[in-house]
Amino acid sequence: MSDADLPQILARIAPQRRITAEDALAVRRALFSDMNISAIEAETLIALDEAAQERAPEWNELFVEALTDFVVRQQHPPGYVDEDGADWLMKLIERDGEVRTESELDLLVHVLETAESAPQRLTDFALKQVKDAVQNGEGPLARSGRLQKGLITAAEVDLLKRILYSAGGDGNVAITRSEAEALFDLNDAVRGQPNDPSWNTLFARAIGAAVMTVSTYQAPSRDEAARDEAWLNAPESMASFVGRMFTGSRRGAFDGVFGPSADVRDWEAQNAREDAAIAAAEPITSDEAAWLSERIGRDGQFDPAERALIAFLREESPEIDTVLAPLVEQQHADDPEGPAPVFGRRRSIA
Repeated sequence: MSDADLPQILARIAPQRRITAEDALAVRRALFSDMNISAIEAETLIALDEAAQERAPEWNELFVEALTDFVVRQQHPPGYVDEDGADWLMKLIERDGEVRTESELDLLVHVLETAESAPQRLTDFALKQVKDAVQNGEGPLARSGRLQKGLITAAEVDLLKRILYSAGGDGNVAITRSEAEALFDLNDAVRGQPNDPSWNTLFARAIGAAVMTVSTYQAPSRDEAARDEAWLNAPESMASFVGRMFTGSRRGAFDGVFGPSADVRDWEAQNAREDAAIAAAEPITSDEAAWLSERIGRDGQFDPAERALIAFLREESPEIDTVLAPLVEQQHADDPEGPAPVFGRRRSIA
């Protein structure tokens, strides 16, 4: 089956408003016949997904795989979603601030997980889908019953982990302030509810990461990645590299054996800079403390997630600004069996 058959297949499926496993297989065979997806084909798949009232699991799998290939892997250089790519995706799947189908949300999350780099607004948009479902019972997550209004279940926690720790987000392992704000908003919306216990852990560690960690990994810029790709694709690159290996001076060939090479010294310097950045990020600054105090003390009460956060900060941060002292002491008063507050140094853990 060739790519030329795809329009006929899609035209046959569209009026049914139902996509079966057999339909998905036929589309897959036609779509990947040339291992390339055009913009028109990508937009047609999105339109077909939105028009369908019933979708086989095989379709959802194909939809996410094919559109991720187009958005992330077929761009130049592969792995980078730029502002134009983000605009294209959001324009097609967003209406009044929400995605229209579960398939589109799965696509959005998978794009973030797959990309080396993506605009922060894509991550914020994905988080908004979870917030809308939990706070207002709106969006495809709520309509499908996959998530519950006013409650955070293990399913929400798993989805939030995928979004927050996706490769393409600006924070990577660290959490950005906008992401932390979204988590606080979610926690406010489910206060007093029987949330899954894993929510407390995720909330504490994610907010802790927002004020105590820095992501030392930086994806190469789009221009750097493009230069690397061009070098690798140049026909003389590998031949010239191998040639230099065997034609270089004997001393140059064994620099790495008899002493540290320039590359090794560069790596050591980079590691030292990263260690310094991590150490500098661990203390909670006055700005971070003021923000935490405002968010945690907004209603004057601790909930389980906020108690878990304070306990985490008290235990892990080497230095906590005095602005947070009243909150830490209040949390300790509420939990006298826990470790005593310690300021200015990391509490030793036996």
